Amino acid sequence: MYSVNKIVGALLNPLVIGLAFALFGGICACMRRRRLGLCLAAVSVLWLWLWSMPMMYRWIGCALECEWPVVMAEDAPTVDAIVVLGGGMGSNTNAYPYAEMWGGADRAWHAARLYRAGKAPIVIPTGSGERESTLPLLLDLGVPESAILVEDKARNTEENAKFVARMIGNHASQVQSVESRNAGGRKYIVLLVTSAWHMKRSMLMYEKYAPELEIVPAATDYEVSVIMGHPFCFSDLLPDVNKLSANSALFKEYLGYWGYRLFR
Repeated sequence: MYSVNKIVGALLNPLVIGLAFALFGGICACMRRRRLGLCLAAVSVLWLWLWSMPMMYRWIGCALECEWPVVMAEDAPTVDAIVVLGGGMGSNTNAYPYAEMWGGADRAWHAARLYRAGKAPIVIPTGSGERESTLPLLLDLGVPESAILVEDKARNTEENAKFVARMIGNHASQVQSVESRNAGGRKYIVLLVTSAWHMKRSMLMYEKYAPELEIVPAATDYEVSVIMGHPFCFSDLLPDVNKLSANSALFKEYLGYWGYRLFR
């Protein structure tokens, strides 16, 4: 299923869809259906312009982030574990000895904040490559290695949920609060840390594939909300290659959410 998801995600994104309109328009023009070809070419241009606009980023991104209001670390509930989803960090130990912080590195920072605020005894970074990326940053931010359990096999959010649930069950005896809570027949309670725009799909994945966990959202990385605080200007209507990339990521979030909601 992982391979199917990757193929669908690669084919159904704004850039590929726009290029497909242009390709079919060219084919129609070669087949002497010039009017249809011109219409498809125009649709291609308008489609790519739309998904390259900063204004589009505001519209669709705000709809994802506004569901998850900001909760300060000190105001978060005390739980059994802090789960931080990978994707905001990178590493290349052959070129540079330190982990690289990308746009979503707020996830690791917020997990460290929650731990230092005493909200859970363990932090679980989950995702392929997290041992080389998020783990070193957590250590630099003061989280002791004894309090970190790394899940580094998951390749997507679905596997994050499955593997984290299994890991918490296997390591319950390491943390007294988890063990005592589960002894009473209650679910393990975890703070789920990920980017605000990614939280909607993440919550769905954990509800579906980790029903033994009670999930408390701990959103961070409010990228769109920061932009929403800036006044509208004419450049918000102009195409921007960086916003095409950002909007494609948001498109993937909607596609993934409704795909799992309707077909899984």
